[in-house]
Amino acid sequence: MDTNDAERVQLAVGSVVGARHRRLGRPNQDAAATLRSPHGLALAVCDGCGSGARSEIGAALGARLWTVAIAERLADGGALTAADFDALATAVLARLATVADLLGADRAQVTRDHLLFTSVCAAITDDQVAVVAIGDGVVGLGDDVHVLGPFEDNAPPYLTEAWFGVTRAPVVWLRARGELDRLVLATDGAAPLVGDALTALGASDTTFSNRAALTRRLTLLAEDQVDIDWEQHRTARRAALLDDDTTLVLARWSPS
Repeated sequence: MDTNDAERVQLAVGSVVGARHRRLGRPNQDAAATLRSPHGLALAVCDGCGSGARSEIGAALGARLWTVAIAERLADGGALTAADFDALATAVLARLATVADLLGADRAQVTRDHLLFTSVCAAITDDQVAVVAIGDGVVGLGDDVHVLGPFEDNAPPYLTEAWFGVTRAPVVWLRARGELDRLVLATDGAAPLVGDALTALGASDTTFSNRAALTRRLTLLAEDQVDIDWEQHRTARRAALLDDDTTLVLARWSPS
């Protein structure tokens, strides 16, 4: 992907603390990262495990490490395959292992506290859109939207469980770039948006022209709303649409 083509792919990133976490005084445990290179775009959203003491740390590290690993693979050239994503997961795990070892001798405890997160990642090149998911989330490939999860006992797969013998195959989508004109990557908190709300966010020029626009819109959707009936002199409260932390990366480009 040459620099001019990379610039023609518009990106929007937004993230918000869900209403439930806000009530509990907890931080946003989601993270997103994007990385442009001469060879393509690397994108990632990660969602830290809700029971982890500081799983937002793992989510942030994971999102960054996924995009770095994807960008390194894109520099090698050629289309991505499912096997490539297996290799990328191994590379991310190896780099996370260094961090885990620095955080303490008990890797199991370090992982439970800091390093359990889901991953939804993608590469966009001149010729291909490739997406991988480990755990729950939302993937939109043009009009084709996939909601992953919920999983039994609210326990989605996590990349770092591989350290403890738990192996779960990534879910991979491979599409020709010319088949699509947009891509959505999101954490599972975005599931209530699937449909008209998600379509409207992706269709808005403001979403892509104003760096803060997507987060502002998500913030409104994560707040309770009050409807006023002036004739009846009463109010009604509607619960926030986004109860869970929600993070989106939206990409769009002109179809070929």
